[in-house]
Amino acid sequence: MTSQTKTRASANAAFLKGEKQIARDRVHLDIAAMANARDANMNKLRQLRLERDARDRHTAAAMAPAKAAGRKGRKG
Repeated sequence: MTSQTKTRASANAAFLKGEKQIARDRVHLDIAAMANARDANMNKLRQLRLERDARDRHTAAAMAPAKAAGRKGRKG
């Protein structure tokens, strides 16, 4: 090998090393973006579930006295 061939091979290796690092960084960014999107969706769904549960508890509490009063008035 001549020195020019060695230099070119070294330059190619350095270039490929840089390209691989850029590809790795891109993959890591994509994974982080997907994780952030998943977490945001999970938090949104959790908030909706908590609101639904609170609404259901409120409705059940409002209905409970009416049912109890209805049963007390009915004796066999």
